[in-house]
Amino acid sequence: MVIPHSLRRPLLSVADNLRHMPSVVDATNTTIDIERPARQVVSLVPSFTELVCSMRLGSRLVGVTRFCVEPAEIVTPIRKVGGTKNPDIERIIRLNPQLVLANREENNEEDVVALRQAGLNVYVGDVRTAQEVPAEIEKVGRLIGGISLKTADSINEALEEQRHLQRIRPRVRAAALIWRNPYMAASGDTYIGDLLRVCGAINVCEDSSGGRYPRLQLTELIALDPEVILLPSEPYRFRERHAEELLAQAGMSAAREGHIYLCDGQNLTWWGTRTTAAIHEVSSLLDHARAGWQAEAATTPELPPGRNLNGTQQDVVE
Repeated sequence: MVIPHSLRRPLLSVADNLRHMPSVVDATNTTIDIERPARQVVSLVPSFTELVCSMRLGSRLVGVTRFCVEPAEIVTPIRKVGGTKNPDIERIIRLNPQLVLANREENNEEDVVALRQAGLNVYVGDVRTAQEVPAEIEKVGRLIGGISLKTADSINEALEEQRHLQRIRPRVRAAALIWRNPYMAASGDTYIGDLLRVCGAINVCEDSSGGRYPRLQLTELIALDPEVILLPSEPYRFRERHAEELLAQAGMSAAREGHIYLCDGQNLTWWGTRTTAAIHEVSSLLDHARAGWQAEAATTPELPPGRNLNGTQQDVVE
């Protein structure tokens, strides 16, 4: 078939498409409008740094925080620009990056304002649910010209699996602590809190009216009576002795049943390339407190495709 001249549209090359990049709106409702993918990037967030490297664009990072430690073989030689809460604004300005990646929770608003006033493009993310992660990955990819379809697809598959399982497994009361002296827990208005919810937990600290990370006295935690307590390795580095302190509190179901677990803090707090692993880890740990449900559920017809209830957590959604 011959297409009339008037209906023909020129084919755009990859380079042409990159020159016509759509703008991106960030969590502060600021439009980031750059002509082409940023080739010089400063990341003020560990999860953003890891995401950029997962897109094989680590060479574009000209500055990262001292907390951006993964992947070590890529980030170790990159210039450090301070911490997440106290970045070296003057050094970042001197680097003159085409894009700065920041986060509403991890970075201070005044630092973002200072960088923008210096004329820099600053993208501010704010991921509070696992479901938001694929869209955030797509936005960052558009800004730097990278793709991470495999990561986004695996997250969506893991979320779909959990939605199926919600219909056939019991829920369990749980708490995820992020600090000690005083104890602080993740409320429902946090990424960690959403991981609990996604994996079938009833977060005993769901209420965020007292803050997104409410403080708890030990007596209050005991009164909430979680059946499972998660102790991630960051931001506070919980160790075996801290788990033993809580296991000694016989007034809690989690202590009596031995369901207090040290877990990977990077998985639980670094959204992005780790989100799928985090879902699998949290779901597996919660399963210890709802033992036996797999055998009962195996007789139901509602199993998600590919789910083997008798397999290990690593068998799920490869």
